[in-house]
Amino acid sequence: MENNPKPTAGEQLQSAKTTATEKFETFKTEAGERLNSAITQLDELKDQLVAKAQEVGRDIDIEGLKAQATEQFETTKVATAETLTNLQAQAETTFAAAAAKADELADVAEDKFDDLKAEATVQLEAAQVKMDELKAEATVQIEAAKEKAKGLWKQFFGE
Repeated sequence: MENNPKPTAGEQLQSAKTTATEKFETFKTEAGERLNSAITQLDELKDQLVAKAQEVGRDIDIEGLKAQATEQFETTKVATAETLTNLQAQAETTFAAAAAKADELADVAEDKFDDLKAEATVQLEAAQVKMDELKAEATVQIEAAKEKAKGLWKQFFGE
């Protein structure tokens, strides 16, 4: 039979906290990668737009179009970065709150465990005292029964 003890509440909470930390770090990494990818794609689209405009015709104001496209794409990049930053901030806040709650619950679980251990110790000590009292009472009763038996013996047999 394997000795595979059940994890304590504190260990379970720590495990959940570790998992949440890993997920949060993965989220931050993936968000950064997606932002960089989006910025690269926006730059490529801008370049393609300018190239297409140059290819299509000479009567188009290429410099004006290029400036306008650059401005719009830069605005989009900034908005995307701000959105991502806001999402990361929300994730950090959520994670921090969850981690704090997990720590609090772990502390409560440990306190409760300590309280339960202390209560169990008190109960065991009380049971031991009660058993000692019963043992003493049994000893008294046995001695009383022996004396009574001796008395009956003497009464019947006169010894």
